[in-house]
Amino acid sequence: MDVKLKDSDTSVKGKPRISKKGNRHLRKAMHMPALSAMRFNEQNKALFVRLVSRHGIKMKAAVSVQRKILELIYIIFKTDKPFNDYIQ
Repeated sequence: MDVKLKDSDTSVKGKPRISKKGNRHLRKAMHMPALSAMRFNEQNKALFVRLVSRHGIKMKAAVSVQRKILELIYIIFKTDKPFNDYIQ
């Protein structure tokens, strides 16, 4: 999950989009949980606000939250610890 910039020497910069390199089913499945995390989780909300204020691109910030959630899922899976250990 990453954001690629649509960039060209001769044309005006386009809107950044999610690259199509990753699994489309995973991207689709992570969209709604990321929206909920941005709304109700203080850490993800702060990350979203910080990135939107820096870049002004909401989708780029949403993809960052999706990636952060995926990293957390992977860490929980590998360490076999409950989710509550990661909440601050």
